[in-house]
Amino acid sequence: MQLDKSQLDFIQAPSDQNIRLLAPAGCGKTLRLLHRCKFLAEHSATKQNFLVVTFTRAARDELRSRVNEDPGFADIRDLVEISTLNSWGYRQIKREAFSPKLITSRRDFHFTMRNQLQPVWRNHEQVRGAIQSSNRWKSANAPRNLMDMIDSLKTLGFDHKRQSSLEGFNHHWKELEGQGLGWRLQEQVDQLIKFDVLTESATSAKDFYCAFYQFWVEATARLIDEATFTLEDQKYFAYQHEQTNVDNRGFLSGAAALGHVFVDEFQDINPLDLALVRAMVKRRRATLTIAGDDDQAIFEWRGATPEYILEPDKFLRTRRRFVTHTLATNYRSPSNIVLRSQSLIKHNKRRVAKQISSNSLKNAQIDIKKLDTLRDSLNYVHKLLNSSISQGTSPSRLALISRKRSQIIPYQVFFASKDIPFCAAEDLQVFLSATFERLIRLLTVKEDADRRRSASNVLNDITFFCDYVKRYPLNKKTKLALKSHLLSSRPRTIRDGIDALADYHGELKGKNVDGETSLDMADAISQFIDAESVTDALLSLSTDFEGFQYDFGKSEEDIFFADPPFLYLAEYARQYEDDFASFVDDIEVAKDTLVYTPPFEDDVSDENLFKRPIHLMTALRAKGKEFDKVVLLDVQDQIWPNRNARTQQQLEAERRVFYVAFTRAREQVTMLLHKGAVPSPYIQELGL
Repeated sequence: MQLDKSQLDFIQAPSDQNIRLLAPAGCGKTLRLLHRCKFLAEHSATKQNFLVVTFTRAARDELRSRVNEDPGFADIRDLVEISTLNSWGYRQIKREAFSPKLITSRRDFHFTMRNQLQPVWRNHEQVRGAIQSSNRWKSANAPRNLMDMIDSLKTLGFDHKRQSSLEGFNHHWKELEGQGLGWRLQEQVDQLIKFDVLTESATSAKDFYCAFYQFWVEATARLIDEATFTLEDQKYFAYQHEQTNVDNRGFLSGAAALGHVFVDEFQDINPLDLALVRAMVKRRRATLTIAGDDDQAIFEWRGATPEYILEPDKFLRTRRRFVTHTLATNYRSPSNIVLRSQSLIKHNKRRVAKQISSNSLKNAQIDIKKLDTLRDSLNYVHKLLNSSISQGTSPSRLALISRKRSQIIPYQVFFASKDIPFCAAEDLQVFLSATFERLIRLLTVKEDADRRRSASNVLNDITFFCDYVKRYPLNKKTKLALKSHLLSSRPRTIRDGIDALADYHGELKGKNVDGETSLDMADAISQFIDAESVTDALLSLSTDFEGFQYDFGKSEEDIFFADPPFLYLAEYARQYEDDFASFVDDIEVAKDTLVYTPPFEDDVSDENLFKRPIHLMTALRAKGKEFDKVVLLDVQDQIWPNRNARTQQQLEAERRVFYVAFTRAREQVTMLLHKGAVPSPYIQELGL
């Protein structure tokens, strides 16, 4: 393909420049990095070495394939190293650490905290109290969660060597707040409150430092000394190694040095990534090219921030200031997609202004469909799919993109019931969660509520209900006492068991004064059992059973709690009326259709999966992909943008998510919304 002027300007820029390459979707950014390497190698009097850092293994493998298979890059094959930060860092671990041990599983995390770090936490009262808590749930979950927090502080760029003092800690804390990452700090505070390491009344940065950070400093040092590493340590250890050499002026030269470092998808890096890149470049005295698009910075939930690509001089602190190049031509999207997406994203204030044009003269079909019910939406998508197939459209060119996981679930059940093969990304693994299995069990028990059975079976079912009426399950002692009470009345049906529960006056989630807690639980279970339809039963679970409601803390262990799917499942279930058996059967069929798809960092192309006629995904998963036809679900206010987005920073982040979703289409974009809903403001911002 012939290079355009903006691409040539970047490729042929002076060799001593640090460059910020801004490249909107479809501009051919990644391949141009290799062309830049080729140009520099050909126009240098001395041998040049290049390191190209990619964000995912898939991108790494694609670039390696290009270098190895394209004869145009034959001359630089031995000069270019292509790697992710993790794999580059892991090589440092293997080179520098003696007999390193990599821990990755939940069990490994639990064991490491409970045993290997015991000499550290036993000297820190609050952490010790969490791990040895008399509360069974807290003592069981604290070790792994606190290990996760050790990693989280590394991700946020804290340094156990250089920021061990309160002053150093406070300085970095304030820096993170200034970068818009204060909400990530609040997440850490909330975790410590959950395990009683902090209290609601003591949540300042100093409280955090005293209660946990000092433990973190010692624990981090001990794990490194004992060559025990997590996946995040692949980058953290490499950063420590590089920064120590910089501090000691151990700069590289000659064959060991790198002339040029390139970092792709720079808008997606987090504070630890930033620190590692800064140290590796400084140690090698290399030029640095950062490539990405601030308008596609949508991974803030992983600790990334667009601030670094917006102000590279401020955060990278290199010897040379950055020169900005912008790839100005979109080679993928039709003209009106580019025009309208630019109209949308210009409403963000915190961005770099760009003038982007499309290489295509054709326009995509852009439709807005206002439909009465979810059933109408399902039928519309089904019709669109059938139309695409009848027109001979190649497989895998239709995508349904949602803002939330729960929006996709009815479509999965629907397509499974129609025997339509589809590809569902990790967003739908909620079907495989243990909590979803328990929900299905409750529906099955409800269906047989009036059937007589053994008293022991009734006891087990009633206590199972009680485990989910409140946020956390009954403890072993309470459960035994309740079962003893229930057994005395010999219940033979679920309704008998509910009556017996209402008469219980023993301890139950507290003191159970005058049996009030028992009555509340019995009432909640009774409301569910008396529900006349599948929809009513699901709504009862969503409102009366705290154990199934949104819970950020529990979502780290079970994806169900991140976005409980009751609202959309209940709407979809209206067609079943009181046929619980058929609903459960269709759910089981939908579960069986789930296929494994890799997490973000392993997002590789699988031809067998990609040939399925329809793809279901959230907008976060859609980044980097393209389809002939895209259907955006529920394009209405409170969803696009998410109702929880309130600050200017959050609202701009939501607009970037929609921008990414909208620009996935090559031929057609259809936006669905409910007739009675308020349309998303993004529709007007698109100029529609």
